[in-house]
Amino acid sequence: MKSLSRAGLGLIVLACATRAVTAQEISGLVADREASAELAKIVATVRQNGLPLEPILAKVQYAVMVRSPAPRIVAAAHAVAARLEDARSALAPQPTATDIVAGENALWSGVSRKSLEEVRKVSPNKPVAVPLGVLAQLVVSSVPEKKATKYVTDLIKRGATSDQLVALGNDVNAEVRLGTRAMDALEVRMNRLNAVLGVPGANGDAASVPTSLQSGDGKKKP
Repeated sequence: MKSLSRAGLGLIVLACATRAVTAQEISGLVADREASAELAKIVATVRQNGLPLEPILAKVQYAVMVRSPAPRIVAAAHAVAARLEDARSALAPQPTATDIVAGENALWSGVSRKSLEEVRKVSPNKPVAVPLGVLAQLVVSSVPEKKATKYVTDLIKRGATSDQLVALGNDVNAEVRLGTRAMDALEVRMNRLNAVLGVPGANGDAASVPTSLQSGDGKKKP
């Protein structure tokens, strides 16, 4: 199943991201001498450009695990390197390595560069790895990209926490696996978040809570 494969590879990326990766570690995974040499060149270029190597290691590990032919592994590594560069550019000016990894995974999951730019636009000075991960998860769960991007960016503007965003993505994914339509599952979760964050205003920010509700007793304060 396509979404499960992506989820599995995402876990490998997260595991690899906790430690440094060497060129020998990546190229050494492939027995084919020519492919190994090509992988070493890709790694050297990516490192020279200051990009994280973890997604390439994850992709190669996964490809070896499913017994992909050597030329396909090299092509996949090239594609990851290109997405890493694209993600860094879309998340400029100063994305963290974790942001870039999340951006690459989002691009691979079917999220467009434009959506990455939208997430960066509403969160210009904060890490965006979590919202990008949730955006990718929603798209993989069959939420239309434009709607997924709008919901995620609105939640960022309204101050949703990382835990709230992660719970949203996980809950929608779980419901979809049980047979619920993606948009139905998303709407239910959004209604619950609206009860906590406040109903969004016209600009996507949370509407102010009436004074009568702030008092806690249903009456206006004197």
